[in-house]
Amino acid sequence: MRRLAATGLLVPAVLAEGAAAALTLVPEATGGVLLVSGVALVLLGVVAIARRRLAPVRVAAAVAAVGAVALAVLLRLPAREPDVPLAEDVAATLRVDAVRVSSTNDHAGALTARLVVSATLLEVRAAGSTVRASAPILLFADRLPRGGRVPGAVLTGTLKLRGAARGDDVALTAGARGPLRLTSPAPPVQRVAAALRTGLAARAVALPGDGGALLPGLAIGDTDRVPESLDLAMKGSSLSHLTAVSGANCAVVTGAVLALAGLLRLPRPARIVVALAALAAFVLLVTPQPSVQRAAVMAAVGLVCLAAGRTAGGVPVLALAVLGLLLSDPWLARQPGFVLSALATGGLLLLTRPIAARLERLLPPPLALAAAVPVAAQVACQPVLVLLQPAVPLFGVVANLLAEPAAAGATVLGLLACVLLPLVPLLGSALAVLAWFPAAWIAAVARTAGDLPSVGWLAGPAGAALAAVATAAVLVALTRRAPPVVRAVAAALAVVVGISTAGAAVGAGTGRLVGMPSDWEIAACDVGQGDGLVLNGGGGAYAVVDTGRKAQALARCLGRLGVRHVDVLVLTHYDADHVGAARSLTGRVGTVLVGPSDGPAAEELRGALAAGGARVQQVHRGERLRVGRIVLDVLWPTDPLGPLGTGNPASITLLATGRLRSLLTGDLGEDAQNALLVAGPLPHVDVVKVAHHGSADQSPAFYAAAGAGVGLISCGLHNDYGHPTARLLRILRSNGVQPFRTDQDGLLLVTAEAGTARVWSERPVTAAVWAPG
Repeated sequence: MRRLAATGLLVPAVLAEGAAAALTLVPEATGGVLLVSGVALVLLGVVAIARRRLAPVRVAAAVAAVGAVALAVLLRLPAREPDVPLAEDVAATLRVDAVRVSSTNDHAGALTARLVVSATLLEVRAAGSTVRASAPILLFADRLPRGGRVPGAVLTGTLKLRGAARGDDVALTAGARGPLRLTSPAPPVQRVAAALRTGLAARAVALPGDGGALLPGLAIGDTDRVPESLDLAMKGSSLSHLTAVSGANCAVVTGAVLALAGLLRLPRPARIVVALAALAAFVLLVTPQPSVQRAAVMAAVGLVCLAAGRTAGGVPVLALAVLGLLLSDPWLARQPGFVLSALATGGLLLLTRPIAARLERLLPPPLALAAAVPVAAQVACQPVLVLLQPAVPLFGVVANLLAEPAAAGATVLGLLACVLLPLVPLLGSALAVLAWFPAAWIAAVARTAGDLPSVGWLAGPAGAALAAVATAAVLVALTRRAPPVVRAVAAALAVVVGISTAGAAVGAGTGRLVGMPSDWEIAACDVGQGDGLVLNGGGGAYAVVDTGRKAQALARCLGRLGVRHVDVLVLTHYDADHVGAARSLTGRVGTVLVGPSDGPAAEELRGALAAGGARVQQVHRGERLRVGRIVLDVLWPTDPLGPLGTGNPASITLLATGRLRSLLTGDLGEDAQNALLVAGPLPHVDVVKVAHHGSADQSPAFYAAAGAGVGLISCGLHNDYGHPTARLLRILRSNGVQPFRTDQDGLLLVTAEAGTARVWSERPVTAAVWAPG
């Protein structure tokens, strides 16, 4: 710690992180911060000269770091937030940075692939003018031209741009409004790297089970083929860091290259150059994700120090890397991958040995050191982790102890297979098979540990603050230089905070499960990334509006609600995330309401439900049906359908009137929402089921006309689409709508109390962190 303090880099790095996180959220404050920093530097310089003491210089370094970050935000802001037309079609040019594949479904309900493209917007052309930019955007497209998936490729096409929330890692989101054209291919080195990634992915697909799906993620960070259930298990067992390429991977690459160069008896300068070249090639191969950038900069600094014949302390190198990266891109400060990577590395460097020393009282030294590594990383990251998911895995340390030894083998063998597959296919294939065994073991550990319970934690900033207090108390308790009394008090504080917070969360959760209301009128089931609503008409009369994708999730929800027979099943449209589990209700449904067919799969589903005894009825605007005390009025689609077509724009939209008035919208998009407003006045409602899982394709006028106080958002945890989007949340906030989300809150039940909607949630997270407009 004394050596760390002597470097003077830790405090500037921490302050730079905080300043960047704040100023990217409120960029209007950058000018004031820059002015204050400049004045403070002048005053500190005068004090340092007058007193000839070092302390003011260290303070000046911290102030200079904050000022430098403010300047970086100020300089990058114009290009990052260009003045371009939003919510209308424009011609745009962009450079591809990374592409990942997300599963979605076509209009017939069949699974297909959707591309999520991280790109840099270079130019926008609209209304006869051209705006040049350098803005990070997130593009959703069904397909890309040949060669368009490779990082560095330049594409041109018609996009519909939408603004993202300030502080997001992207400035804009966009949807492709037609085919994109490749105007400039990616550089050759990028094409080689893409070919290597594709080769490993193709070989891994042929390997069975979870091991084949996980192998590319462990080797090169490619998680496109990891199924959602395994991804959630990795997160729930604290093993998701294994598929995030970071310092360990860079250390393996540079260490192996240095060892090989040593065997070849290359001089030190040549060894360093070769190692730096290998590091650069590795970054190209895995793509420069935030955690990769941090790890690569640290490795490069270490190699430069080695070339100079000096050793580099881990913490000063980490602080220098954080400072440098934040000055190049201050928005990294709000990216969880970068923050968690830096915190985990800091925890490993600062906390591993003190924790191991304490554990050696109970365990043999090697085992104590092995256990101290995941504990140190977990302790350092926990204040941020509870913001992302308010829970603490009980068995995360055990899962890491079981998985970490296999991770090294899977990473090294998988990386070698990736490089050798195009050169020596037989050898590369054999290495991939060998890498499958540790990958399959890690997946098995993740699934087993992910099913084990975790301790609930308070949600939102309060939970993060308590986790930070507990972390600080642990640090003080582990500091040998602190007086024994102080260490004892800190240890007691950490225990009290942990037990009381977890106990409060567990107690509240148990109380909520016991106190589930029985007189609910609307239920939003947690069916993952999809819709599954239930309406309670009283007297055992129920309507189900969409079913979600998975029969098991729907059955679990209906079982909890006591629903055995469904009087009315409404299938708003035929996407798989709305009708995938519909066949599981065959024989249990009286009437099925459907919209216009959009293909053979829709006709087949209708036939299957009819064969099970249901009366299948296609409905349109103006029709009415009763389910117990609830009246269902069909507001959309019209008959004839009109120019918007089938699929999402033709989603059946219902007004459900019982003790509450509710608007159920399926996946209706902005154009269809506006068309519904034109078709007739929209009645004021108490509850709105937010359309399309909270996508950005929403009409502010639609939600303003609805006037709801409660908004139900049905979406999957950590979904690939970024649902609910920042734009949708801004629309809700501006209209005074309190959102509730199935991904965070679990099962949602809406009751009527004195004519007002009240929401019971399985895990009350969203309301705890929502700031009303």
